[in-house]
Amino acid sequence: MNERETPAPDSRDWFAPPLDQPTEPPYMPPPPQPPSIPIPGTLRPTGDRRVWPEPAPDEDTSTVPFPAIPGTRNELPAHYRRPSAQVPPPAGPRKRMSRGRRRVLLAGGAVVSVALAVALPAWFGYGVYKYGRPSDHIHSVPAGQAGTWQHVSWRVSVERIPNPDPKAASDTTRQWMKIVATRTALDAEGAIRHYPPEIELTDASGRTWVTQVLNDATPLDTDKNKVGTPYKIELVGVVPPPVADTVDVLLRPSISRDVPGKKFDLKESVTNPERNDQVLKFLR
Repeated sequence: MNERETPAPDSRDWFAPPLDQPTEPPYMPPPPQPPSIPIPGTLRPTGDRRVWPEPAPDEDTSTVPFPAIPGTRNELPAHYRRPSAQVPPPAGPRKRMSRGRRRVLLAGGAVVSVALAVALPAWFGYGVYKYGRPSDHIHSVPAGQAGTWQHVSWRVSVERIPNPDPKAASDTTRQWMKIVATRTALDAEGAIRHYPPEIELTDASGRTWVTQVLNDATPLDTDKNKVGTPYKIELVGVVPPPVADTVDVLLRPSISRDVPGKKFDLKESVTNPERNDQVLKFLR
């Protein structure tokens, strides 16, 4: 009986490939190359170009189609040459501004800046104010006559009255006045303009005094406002006694319209082209 031969121990590294693995890779033929496409013409090899020191002006230049030959350039006659631009002489040293003048300029610039910062917002605010409250257009109405505006006829009467409070102490510096404004709608448009007007008293110097409504007979509903029917508005006011017999009445009609069946629109106060700047001045 033959004993099995024990193989000799492998002295290679543990990570070495097995002994039966070939050490050389198998031969692989090169991949097939695509057919070459001929390129027309020939490629000119790029040559080196001197960059330093810089070449002379007549070197490394070319013309089309012949290259320039150094040393063969002919100068043009003097009368054909373009005159060269004259270089202005260098400016002298800048004169330094004095300290006093510099302070004056800085102060002036600061004053102008502050004035603009204050004036521009004020001018903008005044423009907004004038847009919302334009200047009044006064329409004078002779004494005893009626004034008409926006399909409504107005008549005004003014008289002295005693103090409505009989228990009040006598005051010689105040005179109570009673104003009666009569409103008459001339047509259907005037009937829907039944909102109360603004009424004040004024004298020749431009002073004004407010009034207070005591009684307004104007119906609140448009349907109850009849065309041609007069409605009275009674008001009272207080003026100094010296001007009680000469004060005039300022009546500003309302621009609001109460159209039956129309809903109230807040935007109409902005989009309405009519301005509240028409005033009837009833003279005494």
